[in-house]
Amino acid sequence: MRMATTCVCMRKAKQVSQMIDAETLAQMNGKYVCPPDAGPAWRAAMAAGIDMSLIEENLRRTPWERLLANDRALAMIRELEAAKPV
Repeated sequence: MRMATTCVCMRKAKQVSQMIDAETLAQMNGKYVCPPDAGPAWRAAMAAGIDMSLIEENLRRTPWERLLANDRALAMIRELEAAKPV
């Protein structure tokens, strides 16, 4: 029964992927799509392997939200350093 369910799911996934254009499918699968108005520096950073989706995500936050996230990350690093054996 499980094999039949898997086959049905795979057929439906294939049908859906045929109805969606490649760019939308890439976004749904978590692949970053460079904005059409991206400048040369943005494209160079992307080509160098920098995860620009993280940059965009952080730019959507307010400066205060970015500072709070930084404080949380720093506190976690300090806890990890304090916990490691000497």
